[in-house]
Amino acid sequence: MPLQDVLTKLKDWFAAYVGRFSSDDPVVQESMDLKKAHTLRVCDAIVDIGKSLNLSAADLCLAEICALLHDIGRFDQYRRYRTFSDQHSEDHARLGMRVIKEENILDGFVPATRDLILWAVGHHNRAVLPPSEERPLLFLKLLRDADKVDIWHVVTDYYANAGNNRSRTIELDLPDTGTVSEPIYRALLRGELAKTTDLRTLNDFKALQIGWVYDLNFPRTFQIVRERKYLEKIRDAFTAGTPCAEEIYTHARHYLERNS
Repeated sequence: MPLQDVLTKLKDWFAAYVGRFSSDDPVVQESMDLKKAHTLRVCDAIVDIGKSLNLSAADLCLAEICALLHDIGRFDQYRRYRTFSDQHSEDHARLGMRVIKEENILDGFVPATRDLILWAVGHHNRAVLPPSEERPLLFLKLLRDADKVDIWHVVTDYYANAGNNRSRTIELDLPDTGTVSEPIYRALLRGELAKTTDLRTLNDFKALQIGWVYDLNFPRTFQIVRERKYLEKIRDAFTAGTPCAEEIYTHARHYLERNS
């Protein structure tokens, strides 16, 4: 069966699977809707970036399948733990691999393709890129870039429009203390990704999001970040008077300009 047909069937499966988590609780339903919408936008983003690399039609489908399944563990994660914080529950990527295997949705794939999809899903949230052969690494890089592009979309829209209607889901229950923790600050000034285990405040989370620019892989992704002004929007969302916010932004902006 052509990959495009397989992708269509997987999209139908995804919609039905997500439907299992529907809830009368508006908070739960909002969280499910958030992750469903995120997944579909990541699918669009990965195709956009993939086209900039002149990928074949088959590889674009494969990339979109990775995107469709990358956060499939989030739904069961929230059902079990009422949080999307891996620190306070379990690794959603590993949970996603388990869901994929239990649902047997990749049984029709040749082993090499099945293993590539599972590997990309299982490693998309790692702090650093793991060693791998060139082809699996390409799809993992595509997935990580597309994922970041949409998370930036989600958080910048939230920061601009939430007002007093704060979302514990998006903010990972982090307190808004008006500070940036020292390990987060130091990592970003070294041009490195901040560690999620070092998150202590909401401003830490915002600083970490700016620092994602150091983990981008493709010219198209840098272009998207620049055009949509994601770094500027996050900088403007820091609590007023936050020490070092401008310094973190400026360092990241210079890196973006050098790579655009």
